[in-house]
Formats: sequence, C-alpha cells, structure tokens
Amino acid sequence: MSLSFISSQGFYNTTCGYCNSEERTSRKFYLNSVTLTCQDYQDLIDRGWRRSGTCLYKPDLRNSCCPQYTIRLDANKFQASKSQRKVVNRFNRFVEGTYVPSEASVGDDGPSEKQSHANGTGKTGKQVGKNFEIIKAIHEAEDREDYKHKFRIVLERSSFTQEKYQLYRKYQINIHKDSEDEVTKNGFRRFLVESPLQYESSGVQNTSEYGSFHQCYFLDDKMVAIAVLDILPKCVSSVYFLYDPDFGFLQLGIYSALREIALTKEYYNAGLEKLNWYYMGYYIHNCQKMKYKGNYKPSELLDCDTYEWYPFEYCARLLDQSEFVSFSNPPNETEDNKEKKKNKENLKKYASLLPPPGMLDPASVADNEIEDINVILNNSNMILPYH
Repeated sequence: MSLSFISSQGFYNTTCGYCNSEERTSRKFYLNSVTLTCQDYQDLIDRGWRRSGTCLYKPDLRNSCCPQYTIRLDANKFQASKSQRKVVNRFNRFVEGTYVPSEASVGDDGPSEKQSHANGTGKTGKQVGKNFEIIKAIHEAEDREDYKHKFRIVLERSSFTQEKYQLYRKYQINIHKDSEDEVTKNGFRRFLVESPLQYESSGVQNTSEYGSFHQCYFLDDKMVAIAVLDILPKCVSSVYFLYDPDFGFLQLGIYSALREIALTKEYYNAGLEKLNWYYMGYYIHNCQKMKYKGNYKPSELLDCDTYEWYPFEYCARLLDQSEFVSFSNPPNETEDNKEKKKNKENLKKYASLLPPPGMLDPASVADNEIEDINVILNNSNMILPYH
C-alpha cells in the first residue's frame, strides 16, 4: 500500500504578491511533503490546498488581504468564447504561415484588431461558433509537414534540463521582472521540477500516468513554452505556465489553458470517466491579473467552510460586495448598509480568534477519522499509529 508522508510547518504570515502589500497580510498554513499519493493530493486540493514544489499550503481566507478560492471547470461542458476561439485560430494560422504579426506586436501580449487578420487565405480549417471543436482545433497545427513552421508537443515527467531552465530564466526576468540574481537553477528545481507526487498507472490504455508533468511546446525544434501540470484521478491541475516572451503576440497563456482543457476532455474520452475537471489554481476576485480565470466557463468556486462547489456567477456577485465570503453562508442581503458595516467590523475584530475557514478544532476529530494516520518519531525508524 502506498503511503503519503508529510510534516506540519504551521501558520506563516507573509507579504502578498497580488496586492504588493508591504506588511505581512497573507496568512497560510504550510505542510512539507516528502511523498504523496495522487489520490491524497486530489483530496487535498478539493479542500483548498495547493502545492509549490514539495511545499503544500492552504490560505486562511478570512485573515488574508486577497482571499484565494479554488476554481475548477467541467471540461465536458466548456464552451469557448469568441475571443478564445480567435486565439486558437490565430495560433494555427501562424504555424501555417498565413498569419504574420507586425513588428509592433512581436513580444506584446497580443495583436491589435487590425493586426489580427491573416495575410491572405490559408489551409487551416478556421472554426467558429458552434462548429468549434476544441480538441480538433488544438491539434490542427501539430506535426504538419505542409506548414511553414513545425509545431509539436511533448508531455513528459517533470525533469530538469538546461533548455527548460534558460526558458524559465528568460520568462521570469522579462515577464515578472525578477532580477538576474533571483533566478537560479536551484530555485527552478524547487519551484517547478521537484514534486512529492508518486507516479501511478491510470489503468487505462492510451493515457499517461498520474503524477507531475511538463508539457513542452516546440516551435521549429526550439522550446517556446512549458506547462507544469499535475494529472490526478479527477482532474488536470495547472501548476504554472511559462513561455518565451518573444512569442507573447500569440497569447500563449490563453492558448495553454485551452490546450489543457482539451487534454482533460481527451483523458475523459479515453475512458477516465472521473477525470473531467480542469483546475486553474486559485481565483482572487480583488486581483485584476487573477480574475481572467473566470473567463473559462462554466466554472465553480470551492466554499471554504463546507468544501462544496458553487457556480462562479453566483460567487462573483457575492464577492462584488465583500472581499471574503462563505458561499454556503452568505451575508444577509436584507441588512442595511449600517448593519453590514457593523458586522464586517466585528468579524474583522474577532477574526484572529476564529479557526481558519474549513479547518477543524483538533479536539473535535474522532479517533476513527484518523485511523489511517501514522507518525514517525524523530531520530527513529519507528512508525506508530497517531492515536
């Protein structure tokens, strides 16, 4: 029987990279993971956890400046918007050679409306409206001998190569404005290569294993992007995406999300009938650069108290009124503004005394709920039952 080994690191308050707070206004609980079964990690992310390398963390939404809600999408129900379809079609025409960006748009996040038209007509089967089939469209430009550029995708186990590191370094310095000294090989390994997940067979032919993977994008045999993915029993979970800034005009961030949605559908179609969810990490309503995740529909947000899922549109309306919301116990809409303000002040006053949303008081946990938990004694090889 496979086991998961973790150790508690406790709560830490840090500065926030989303609102760039100078004070330690972001609060999370951390675990260090030595090894994790994919099912255990699936259970964790369905309770609001995420991983960064081998570090697991769960935000304390009530006591953080930018509450982070787990967001997921049912890939089988996904309907691409007009703008999303245009990103895929433009990418395919670029590989074909019928779309040539102007010099002004190279390196930008995307072409202007005037620049987005192809120069002439091409062979790609441009798909629009109800005729858009995401799996077919995503694979349209792969391994085509009759296209100007050669495009291929390689899905491989998470690993370090110098080529991957150089791409990561270029991305972090140019897109996230990291200093050259901040971007190191060890940092790349810890952040995007190392993973506690155990590789496990899915049990279905023509599908990959469960575990941590790099989906590498090659254009004319040059690596231009990497999607870091966890493939789990119920979902494809996006960990990180990085790309060559020289190809920013292709809007690869949007394109990669659509490719990962297509990958999720392919796993489901291959016989993994529980794997129909695409997880995009955390949604942060009061952070403009994270709100884009709500553009992939139909999405759901995880309630931090009950771990039930609620439609994104319902949650967004509540979050328009308050930074932190328990979707299962929303604010009383009949309250007047004065009463709402008073309740908000009281919650803020006593928030530090309350347990973090979704976390139990240890005294309330029954023995039978922890019967599968064991502890390793310090400086010992002994493994003993927790209770």
